[in-house]
Amino acid sequence: MNRSASPVPGVFHFLQHGNVTSQDWQALCQAITTAYQQLCQHPDTLGLTTAPVICEYTGNRLYRFDDSLMGLGMISFNGERITHQAGDPFILYQRQTPYALIRCDTRGYPYQWLVMATLLLANTQCPNTWTIESDIPVNHWRKVAHWLTHHCQLPVSPLS
Repeated sequence: MNRSASPVPGVFHFLQHGNVTSQDWQALCQAITTAYQQLCQHPDTLGLTTAPVICEYTGNRLYRFDDSLMGLGMISFNGERITHQAGDPFILYQRQTPYALIRCDTRGYPYQWLVMATLLLANTQCPNTWTIESDIPVNHWRKVAHWLTHHCQLPVSPLS
């Protein structure tokens, strides 16, 4: 549990500018599944001692990242609520909700790594679909981008 009195980076804002095609959505879901499996099997490649527990968006039930549960119009997950590792749910939609700015505050909990990986993959698979802002330092984004490229063999668009 994060008990720090000072603010912890982990706030994400993103605005969707258009719909994602079915083909791009399927490719994105497959890439996220690959990243999640790598995170579970080799958390040390990101400098973690254990893999973060990922649950569905309420943080109550463990989430199985398989094609039957992910990608039915939205990608959503959270940390585990019972262990006090849940923040705001992360939700990414296939279809645009006009003018709906989405906010996710991970409070620095471990599922933040998967949020960052998902947003990097979304920006790569579906360029110009989302505007993404975060208080996460750019060197952390670069670390996750490097991990996706070198440990997951997933392409990532260059960070500006």
